[in-house]
Amino acid sequence: MVQAERTMHSETLVYPGSETVVASLENPPGSWPLVRPTPIMKADDLCFLLWELPDLDRQHRFLIDFGMLDVEKTSESLIMRGYGRSPYLYVGRRGPKHRFVGLGFLASSREDLVALSEATGLAIEAVDRPGGGEVVRLEDPLGQEVEVCFGIQEADPIATRQEPLAVNTPDRKQRINQGQRPPLEPAPVMGLGHCVTSANNMEEVAAWYMLHLGLIPTDVLCLDDGSPMIAFMRLDRGDKPADHHCFVAGRGGGKGYLHSAYEVVDLDAIGQGQQYLKAKKYNHVWGIGRHILGSQLFDYWSDPDGHEFEHYADGDVYTADHPTTYHPMDPGNIYAWGQDMPKSMLAPNGKQILAILSGLLDGSVTFDWLKTVLKVTKRSARPWL
Repeated sequence: MVQAERTMHSETLVYPGSETVVASLENPPGSWPLVRPTPIMKADDLCFLLWELPDLDRQHRFLIDFGMLDVEKTSESLIMRGYGRSPYLYVGRRGPKHRFVGLGFLASSREDLVALSEATGLAIEAVDRPGGGEVVRLEDPLGQEVEVCFGIQEADPIATRQEPLAVNTPDRKQRINQGQRPPLEPAPVMGLGHCVTSANNMEEVAAWYMLHLGLIPTDVLCLDDGSPMIAFMRLDRGDKPADHHCFVAGRGGGKGYLHSAYEVVDLDAIGQGQQYLKAKKYNHVWGIGRHILGSQLFDYWSDPDGHEFEHYADGDVYTADHPTTYHPMDPGNIYAWGQDMPKSMLAPNGKQILAILSGLLDGSVTFDWLKTVLKVTKRSARPWL
């Protein structure tokens, strides 16, 4: 088997042991850098997502099987939490269509919330949910609601396994006279990790989140002309490490929500959670594998209406001084190992086609851009196989 390495910062991607040059870039990645504005404030956490639901009972069953816990369920709303300290991470309200509504962030101080209110002219309101607090309600360029909160009281964590299972390596045997028997159960969700969105105006979306919430681009995937296509963005928490990304702004995947990701303790939790969801006959999308950018172990699922949810563990963290890095957009830069990426993740679907047609009409998408993207998506992630 040919051992392959990706040269992620150079102008070409070459696989040792093969004459194949995967991409000859017209301009190196970062030729069109994402310029960070001076932020109004710096968010400290991504804490919940907002949804509308026509069938609260069906989604409730999925979320329980996915590894969340009840907070509050009425005929008009559904609030769910994980096993960590956040009082909730999923907020659903009854509506005519199952759709993603928006995101909730935490401010690190009330002064930041006041600064955001004054800069936007939007009022500070009380939060009418468990944990209380205050909120400024914004709308991003995608039309998504963005709630920035302060003063939400933390909840007591729920008892569950907090540490990875003991691992025996060739030179270090930690587990003696005992087997490895993780239970077949939902993977306990510890917290919300990130949300991935797509838009024809991804640079405007990225700029909005940098300005209003202080997000930092960690890694940016670029097309052959050097233009950005996907920006993985993290919180600016100074010297305190933040996840590789809490928000992703991409282009070409349609408009709005693509998936959200929820952290579990380790690979065994992912694996047993996968078996449990398979036993419940949910639609498995992709995994188990390991990403390259962010390094997460991952496993993707669809809820009953086709919205993607991801379990992940062992992700990278960065402090605010880590520089933005630009890479060529390539299917093989998405994952290091695991099952091949499903063709459905690259092949245009109805949502993507509508977004592209809309972009062609309003000028945010060009035929040259489409041609470049199609060239990228046709590349093999593993040309040595």
